[in-house]
Amino acid sequence: MTTIDRLASAPSFAGSWSTLQPSLTPWIADVLRDMGFSNMTPVQAATIPLFMQHKDTVVEAVTGSGKTLAFVIPVLEKILRREKPLGKREIGAIIISPTRELATQIHSVFSSFISAQPPTSSTPLPPPLLLIGGNPLASDVKSFYESGADIIVGTPGRLEEFLLGNSSVSNGAQHGKRKTSSGNSLGVGSTKELEVLVMDEADRLLDLGFTPTLNRLLSHLPKQRRTGLFSATMSDGLSQLVRVGLRNPVKVVVKVEAKKHYDHKGAEVKGVDRKTPASLQNGYVVCLPSFKFVTLSRILASETTATSTARKFIIYFSTCACVDYFYKLLSALPEAFPYSTHSLHGQMSPTRRSATFEAFSSLPCETTGILLCTDVAARGLDLPDVDVVVQFDPPQDPKVFSHRAGRTARAGREGKAIVLLTQGREEEYVEFLRVRKVPLIRMRYSEPSSKQEAQDEHLLFDQFRHVVLKDRDLHERGTKAFVSFVKSYSKHEASFIFRIKDLDLVAIARMYGLLQLPKMPEIKGKEEGWEKVEVDWDAYGYLDKVREKQRRSQLAAQIESRKRTKRRADEQDSEGGTNLEDVDVDPSTNKFKKSRKTIATKAWSNKDDAEARAKLRREKKLRKLKALHAKQEVGRPTNGNDGGGADLEEGDGDWKEELARKKMAQREAKKKERGPTNGMAQVEFDL
Repeated sequence: MTTIDRLASAPSFAGSWSTLQPSLTPWIADVLRDMGFSNMTPVQAATIPLFMQHKDTVVEAVTGSGKTLAFVIPVLEKILRREKPLGKREIGAIIISPTRELATQIHSVFSSFISAQPPTSSTPLPPPLLLIGGNPLASDVKSFYESGADIIVGTPGRLEEFLLGNSSVSNGAQHGKRKTSSGNSLGVGSTKELEVLVMDEADRLLDLGFTPTLNRLLSHLPKQRRTGLFSATMSDGLSQLVRVGLRNPVKVVVKVEAKKHYDHKGAEVKGVDRKTPASLQNGYVVCLPSFKFVTLSRILASETTATSTARKFIIYFSTCACVDYFYKLLSALPEAFPYSTHSLHGQMSPTRRSATFEAFSSLPCETTGILLCTDVAARGLDLPDVDVVVQFDPPQDPKVFSHRAGRTARAGREGKAIVLLTQGREEEYVEFLRVRKVPLIRMRYSEPSSKQEAQDEHLLFDQFRHVVLKDRDLHERGTKAFVSFVKSYSKHEASFIFRIKDLDLVAIARMYGLLQLPKMPEIKGKEEGWEKVEVDWDAYGYLDKVREKQRRSQLAAQIESRKRTKRRADEQDSEGGTNLEDVDVDPSTNKFKKSRKTIATKAWSNKDDAEARAKLRREKKLRKLKALHAKQEVGRPTNGNDGGGADLEEGDGDWKEELARKKMAQREAKKKERGPTNGMAQVEFDL
């Protein structure tokens, strides 16, 4: 595999589009100029000619380097330059993307070009087809047949479903299918004339477990094709994929070299290769655990002043629950956080994710917006004009760090990325990243020990709790978010740095604005310093009227259950049983907690009462035995010498012995019924 290295520095320009050989189709060059792309980036200058020369390519380039246009343009050119146009149901290019959002974005880029082609074009291209989950497959099939798309962009699962066959497709569409000799359907459309296959964010495709799907797709597609594999990093898994899916590929590696620096004597200090764009200012801020949100607030305030032009922020959290909770919390504090707030994570429905993506992307330039998200927005997405990225929680996987930071400073624009680290062991993360060619500089928005910051932290904490006390839903979301954060933190790949035992969880819980500490083994015995808040849990309700009505109904049933339990406890207490005072109730859940402590401690003191109850049971059995004897004596001649009945009436008979004799007599009667062979058939043999 041949390797071509390209060095990039900001601004990342590598010549105009007119220098490409072969030259671009005129209307494609016009669209590029209208989009504002007057020059190529290094990855585009290296990759496009190779594609046009019918070479398989493996492209490793930093995020934000212009990889998308590096395959969009050659795909369009190769289809336009075909000697014979593609048929109605023939597919010319397939682009595989790891996520719906990235696939949608790539599809929109293709659509922008194709919609701008002149009516007089000799080979007009039909609109591209987008295949992602969330849309009915039958609808996608119908769109394909109606439009005759030459270019398909999709996620691996839906592409496999579309190309390799699906029962709903088989029932809903009978045209355009190819069949094997055995007559089995292989899916929709024909890939015999496939020109190009592109796997974008290939490392992410493998990380998400799509390797089996990719292998099935590769084995299904024709060998005579051009294949492009684009990734920010290379791994052993990708190398295996290259061996299987590409033929004699050329590898293009685009590196970023630090700008030249000179020491105090004027001597040049050699820079180091980086995995982030040179136009990115990548830094970190150190703070106390309970001050993280105060620090975030100061970063937002500092970057949105009149002297700063920052208007779009992305804030990364470790879990979906954290995104949900802080989105609700910040939205309820418009005075403290006067920004257009949005949230995005993997557990959202596709419709809501698309709506959030569109809303944040289309914010007016004069509006300051913040997007709270998980790593679902860390790879491939080109969110326009993002100025600052804040990593509130460092990622579990260190490889994701540069992808998060790369959401800003794209295509030569300047940007800033900041990670929040707590004082102590987490500061070692800076050296850890430096070794991985991701250098950070320290940024100071506030001093962790300052008196003013402590006052700000206390004020923000009170605001958080005040909002949480208004809605029980926020309390539940906050608890869930905190627990999910602790679990996520304990699973860091850099666990020698991020150790849960070194983290002040009480301070983190305070920063979350929790009303009470969750019952977790990680917190047990570490509650010192926690400020309790008095809450009437029976009156603490939901703002949502439907949920509150349901809660009140359940509460009424629980109160009635408490009353019944109290009555039973009072009755048992009169006999030495369990007292209601010995039954614990969890106020936040209104549920009883079983306890055997009192029963265990009162067992010896109630010994006399237990013996009295046993005596009552014996007397009851004796009365039953007397009644049984009386029934048996009816009709029997009275024998003056037989004083059994008189003895029982006088209470001198041993009722236990009498009961034992009766049981023995019953057993003897059963033996007689079975006979001498104990009920088994007896067979005699003559010898």
